[in-house]
Amino acid sequence: ARDVLIQVFREFAEREPEFLERFAALPKHGRKRRYLAHSREKLYPGSPHLADNAYEVRSGWWVDTHASRAGIETRIKMACEVAGAKYGKDLIVDLG
Repeated sequence: ARDVLIQVFREFAEREPEFLERFAALPKHGRKRRYLAHSREKLYPGSPHLADNAYEVRSGWWVDTHASRAGIETRIKMACEVAGAKYGKDLIVDLG
């Protein structure tokens, strides 16, 4: 599931250069942390031990991969909304 999340973010960023900026600008991410940020540390405020769970999807952009399958699906759905794609129609994924 984490590999799918990473690939989705990479693909949307390749298709639309402003995708990562627009996703990061969303006012709501998680309850306590961001799903995408310019550094590992910004993804996990107050939990630096989790920074190893971040993955660089593009130079200077890190995505949070410390999530359940349901959490990863939520992130992918959000990415689809930002990219203007319909989850389950334009983008079909198998999270295993």
